[in-house]
Amino acid sequence: MSRTIFINDRLVPEAEARISVFDHGLLYGDGVFEGLRSYAGRVFRLDAHLDRLWASARAICLEIPLAKEALAKAVIDTLAANGLEDGYIRLIVTRGAGIIEALDELNRDRGLSIVLVTHDAG
Repeated sequence: MSRTIFINDRLVPEAEARISVFDHGLLYGDGVFEGLRSYAGRVFRLDAHLDRLWASARAICLEIPLAKEALAKAVIDTLAANGLEDGYIRLIVTRGAGIIEALDELNRDRGLSIVLVTHDAG
């Protein structure tokens, strides 16, 4: 069964989910990440995970261009799109694609990559 992936504001089939090979999350680990669990279709401590994600982003000068409520909805929608009750959700926010150069002016003027991937943990 193919998964549905949330990537940069939209849900796409797993076969169509792509990020650039120049994404700074891939090249340098330049991003923030959260692992969440769902039980009986509800995400455990979603608000606490998002608060920690935003705090981590602030610590590395990474501005997340979505409101927390919008990202929370994306998490819930991605879980529902995959029909998961008991699942694992990997939330990834990277600085996005840039040139291969250390820091790259913190890549401030390019779009971020926001990815949500789920896995059945039931």
